[in-house]
Amino acid sequence: MSVKRYFVCVLLLMCVFSAPHPVFAEKIEQIVAIVNGDIITDEELSLFIKMEFAGEEKKADQKEVVEFRKDLLNRMIEDRLILQEAKRQQLKVDDNMIEDRIREIKFRAGSEIHFEMALKSQGISVNELREKLKNQLLIYSLIQREVKDKVVVSPKEITDYFQEHQDKFLTPETVIVDSIFVKDEVTLEKAQAELSSGIDFLTVVNNYSQKSNLGDVRRGQLKKELEDFIFSLGVGQCSRPFKTEDGYYIFMAKEKLTPSKRSIEDVKDAIKAHLDDEKTEKILREWIEGLKDKAYISIRE
Repeated sequence: MSVKRYFVCVLLLMCVFSAPHPVFAEKIEQIVAIVNGDIITDEELSLFIKMEFAGEEKKADQKEVVEFRKDLLNRMIEDRLILQEAKRQQLKVDDNMIEDRIREIKFRAGSEIHFEMALKSQGISVNELREKLKNQLLIYSLIQREVKDKVVVSPKEITDYFQEHQDKFLTPETVIVDSIFVKDEVTLEKAQAELSSGIDFLTVVNNYSQKSNLGDVRRGQLKKELEDFIFSLGVGQCSRPFKTEDGYYIFMAKEKLTPSKRSIEDVKDAIKAHLDDEKTEKILREWIEGLKDKAYISIRE
């Protein structure tokens, strides 16, 4: 990650976990939401939007920005509620963890000077950064306590999921191929001439191919005509040219793998992680909705 991109992430963190503002300290037209007396300003929201779209080649259209703005404001409200709850429960953060985060940021920045310049350019002091990081860790700690620690996936749930989703654990018939892709007939003829002269296929790939090697091809990944063409090859067989919309392919089949079913031992960790994520999301949403039900939230958009 570049220095600029890393500090974009830090800025996003600081926007979301910024210290609460008293309502009377802001002009009323700047407020986009009030959360139990804390406010979120248009400036915070706009900066977050700008940072989210930073580095993208194309600008988002107006409809996309409007929808994203709504989604982001909701996320900011939820984060503010979680932070308020963490403080209500009087959670504490180990200062060493905060200092570790700051050291990590400095390391990614490349030097102490770059770190200080990046903070200065955004009008942020090290103490303010430290406070934002503290708030981030408070939120993380509370989510860990109220959500993650309550998620349990039993061995039976893993087995049941495996039995009910057999199709997910089938490895389809696969051909492993090397491929040459060229855009024009002149280059195609040169590549074919070298292959005919006995030059190694991979050498010709390096000399002429204009796309990455195709590699593993599984049933159902490609258009049927191209798929059937590749699967018709014998191991070690070099194909004739196959014409596509943007050029020509030549394939060399290296290996063929028959369909197989993965065992539960092979996939149990992946299943557990999937079920863990599902349960975490469900408990998290229910918990956040509970916080919202008890909160005063006024959206001024």
